[in-house]
Amino acid sequence: MVQSGLSRRMEGQLAAMRTSELELHQQFRREITRLVIPSVLQMVIGNSFSLINTVMVGRLGDTAIAVVAAAGQIGFILSMILSAVYGITAYMTQFHGKQDQESMKEAFGLMLLSSVIITLMLLIIVLLFRSSILYLFINDSNAVLHGVQYLSVLMFVYLINSVKDVYGQALGSIGRNRLTLVVGLMAMSLNAVLDYALIYGKLGFARYGIQGAAWSTLAASVFSTLLLLGYVYVKQYYFHITPREMLRGFSFSFAKKLFATTLPLILHEGLWSVGIILYAVAFGYMGVSALATFQLARTLGGYYMMVIFGFAYAAKVMIGQKLAQEDPREALIYAKKFTRLSVAASIVVSVFIVALSPLMLKLFSYTSPEVQTALHHVMLIQAAVMVMYFLNNVWIVGMFRAGGDNVYTMKLIGVTTWLIALPLVFSTSYLFHWSIEVVYFMFAMEEIAKACIGYFRYRSNR
Repeated sequence: MVQSGLSRRMEGQLAAMRTSELELHQQFRREITRLVIPSVLQMVIGNSFSLINTVMVGRLGDTAIAVVAAAGQIGFILSMILSAVYGITAYMTQFHGKQDQESMKEAFGLMLLSSVIITLMLLIIVLLFRSSILYLFINDSNAVLHGVQYLSVLMFVYLINSVKDVYGQALGSIGRNRLTLVVGLMAMSLNAVLDYALIYGKLGFARYGIQGAAWSTLAASVFSTLLLLGYVYVKQYYFHITPREMLRGFSFSFAKKLFATTLPLILHEGLWSVGIILYAVAFGYMGVSALATFQLARTLGGYYMMVIFGFAYAAKVMIGQKLAQEDPREALIYAKKFTRLSVAASIVVSVFIVALSPLMLKLFSYTSPEVQTALHHVMLIQAAVMVMYFLNNVWIVGMFRAGGDNVYTMKLIGVTTWLIALPLVFSTSYLFHWSIEVVYFMFAMEEIAKACIGYFRYRSNR
């Protein structure tokens, strides 16, 4: 009878464990659906700004695409540095999970101030050295002149977005991204109409060419910022913090605590973004066609990556909330679920890339045959290494950063970018003068190496 009673207790415990696992699995599915779909839609909108501009400008030829690519490097390095600042949202997610509203406001104020200050510092440098920066990528004085005009307008876009994006990131950190999704959709529509009107001189407007793309982006940014902040403050939606509240709540001890983990992340993103710019320098050395191919591949790659970033964002929020609990074991369960799901999703995305590549190439039918051929081959390379892109982003952004493991990610970038991929890219382009496709595969070696090394960190459960 004692043995029978013990068996019943064990069966009851096993049943309770199965019920708990089932509830956790159902919770995982609900949360990932709630977070991934809006996040992916939001990134579709964000990437569409770049795609619309590139497609519109692409009708002006390879040189125009190369000019946009060269000028866009400034925005890229800024976005990467600011994405590191937005790492503060990992704390905001945890504060939200603990219902600590005061710390939420303080973290938001710190993130907003940091974003604006960093943007202003970079824009001062760009203002002083615009031409010299563009000559790194394009050795054509006429093209650089167009690039300076284009970049002069974009500088205002970067400053406006340094405020708007903080609100979007903050809302996203607590899973409230429907507002930014709607505002982004409206801004994208405005940007498309103005691109058509200002680049080609339609709808009663003068023809501005490449500079018209910059003006349309500026108009869309102003519109979306006014709409987003207007709703937040008029409706007193989340994060309607006043400047006085922000400054009054600023605490240097609190800032020191947050920056202890985000500063390595800033260095991480800074190192990686400088590396990406050097990749663009290498492709620019190979000629306008190579730089145009690199830009088009990155633009299309943004659409493949949006699914990846959606998973990474969901992982950051969901794992971050689990880590805020007393027992973090469920965070490890979520990490394994995200890894398996990432592998399956990467296979689906790879199949889509191969199947849809002919259709995507038609978007850039006005480019040269050399660019068309190289871009097709590069897209196949992207499909082949897609699983690496998925795993790297989910592990680094969704897991390592959610747990504050930013020092390791900085070291990982230092090794894979600066010691592996960059030497391979520059040797194959400058020394051996190999084809665009081979050089691009050397560029993709960064992701391959990152996944191989990062796997051991993921398995360690640190």
